[in-house]
Amino acid sequence: MLTSPDELFAYGCGEDYDDKTALKLRLGSEGQKSDLKSTRTYSNPTFLPDDFLLAMQPVFQIRHPVLMFPSLVRAQAKVLPNSHPSVPRLVVTLTLHNSRALFDWYLNHPSALSPKVIDADDIMKNREAVRALCREIDFDPDAVQYEWETREETDPQKAAFLSTIAASTGIKPGLEARGVDVEAEKAKWVEEFGEKDAGDLARAVEAAMPDYEYLLSHRVRGAQS
Repeated sequence: MLTSPDELFAYGCGEDYDDKTALKLRLGSEGQKSDLKSTRTYSNPTFLPDDFLLAMQPVFQIRHPVLMFPSLVRAQAKVLPNSHPSVPRLVVTLTLHNSRALFDWYLNHPSALSPKVIDADDIMKNREAVRALCREIDFDPDAVQYEWETREETDPQKAAFLSTIAASTGIKPGLEARGVDVEAEKAKWVEEFGEKDAGDLARAVEAAMPDYEYLLSHRVRGAQS
């Protein structure tokens, strides 16, 4: 969601996009000194200036595309028409290309804090991995919350993405990706989304796997990993 427009257009349009002019959103007000704007650099793949991103400790949460991508399609379909995996709005989000590009930018920047990766399966099943992440970024491991109160989300767009967590009181078992039969999941997509959308979704998952496995190889590992 932070990816710069030129990067999104290039990825979503492929060979049809030949405008090499970078479209960057320059942060700042009208009254800001012009020399401040002129000194800001935008070498990263987002629309945010480098100094803003370098002030942060980057943490990337990832999830296996075979579960992440159909979930994203379902959530968007609840609030937006024409939410098919082939439409440009979804094409540019059914990917881990952007996450990997930003991770690599952090990894290779001499002034950046070391980027961390946590996998959703480890959040659900491996508390030691979560504690290890907390220690690496100087958070208190004992302050991690594993239970909470249910709540009502009235905004329909937010509810589409937050309905599961809003209705739960803790981490729900059985939603991890490890051990999932990918071919069985693809068969379910045909029933749920139809033949064409299921095929487009399967191709998006397959295309994202190298990026997912790359990020997964950098994940923080606990004693159980």
